[in-house]
Amino acid sequence: MRRGVTTAALLLGLATGALAAEVRGKVTFNGPLEPEGTVRAQMQNLVFDVASAWANCDQQAMKNAGAETVDFSYPTSRVQGMDAILADLDAFCKNASDTSIYFPADAFFIDETAGRIAAEVQFRTFQRGNRQVVNDVWVAHVKDGRITVIKEYLDGRVKDLQALGVLELEEDPEMLTPWPPRTAEWKDCFPIVKAAPTNSCPAK
Repeated sequence: MRRGVTTAALLLGLATGALAAEVRGKVTFNGPLEPEGTVRAQMQNLVFDVASAWANCDQQAMKNAGAETVDFSYPTSRVQGMDAILADLDAFCKNASDTSIYFPADAFFIDETAGRIAAEVQFRTFQRGNRQVVNDVWVAHVKDGRITVIKEYLDGRVKDLQALGVLELEEDPEMLTPWPPRTAEWKDCFPIVKAAPTNSCPAK
């Protein structure tokens, strides 16, 4: 079922000239929703439910979105079956706080005929002692109104470089890029080829 956007979010969108709206608790979308009642809207809402599951530690939202046999993979891990995904979600929620998710205006590519969705996502959380703001991509397969496969593509170096003050914690940009911008201190201090800088900054 499609959730309504909040009045406050709509007012914010009018004030900023954007369409930013909270489509679930702590899940924001900066673009127009698909027309209610369409297959595209149903597919978009599945992605919003997955986002809500992570942002709100909402196991029911994950159950609403995923098939019992859902196959979820992300860098370092592959989790198969709803029970395993719920356990993975629980483990994340025990070690993270202040989580929210943002979708830019051009986030979604939806192919209703093939049952495929690609969505650009900004995942924000506080984990392992640091704030993390990581841009990534979710690719999902949909069958019979449920997600059967979801793959997450992200660069794990980003959160480490943010903790080191190399990359910005840039929330809600108009366009997501693979990496957020470099901080002013590190603007001219490249290359960075590993999870930690190989040079000092300012460059000596």
